[in-house]
Amino acid sequence: MMSDPIKHILFVCTGNICRSPFAEGLLRKLAQENGLDNIVADSAGLLALSGNSATGLAQKVAAEYDVDLSQHMAKSAKEDIVNKSDLILVMENSHLKNLLDAFSEAEGKVFLIRRFARFGSKDRGVADPYGLNYDAYRFCFLDIQDSVSGLAEYLGETQAHP
Repeated sequence: MMSDPIKHILFVCTGNICRSPFAEGLLRKLAQENGLDNIVADSAGLLALSGNSATGLAQKVAAEYDVDLSQHMAKSAKEDIVNKSDLILVMENSHLKNLLDAFSEAEGKVFLIRRFARFGSKDRGVADPYGLNYDAYRFCFLDIQDSVSGLAEYLGETQAHP
């Protein structure tokens, strides 16, 4: 997929308070559990209000899967974070388009997060649970968990056999 080793991974969604924090927290947890010590997970939003915490329901659902979002602070996708990222995974096709419109230099390293999904379509987006109920957040988390688990497997394979 990519020729250079992947170390810094950025997850991007709209507000950086639900989906991308889920993905960041999950990858951190899986990297630690699987000895992927050189992986750096980060997240940002295209329309983030810097400093916002993850939503209460996002924190609650994540905690049920041993992912702690209590310290999360939203931040915007800016040039420095985009440039230092080796792989950028977005939640929706609109995010992909908007990110590349803003940062054309990211071409070739931005993909839908479901590219790494183990089950179902790799071409669809991950629905935004913001403003919805607990079940919507839980479904979103599990959807992202499928993709991030596939990503962790991929990273484990590529790091074992560079």
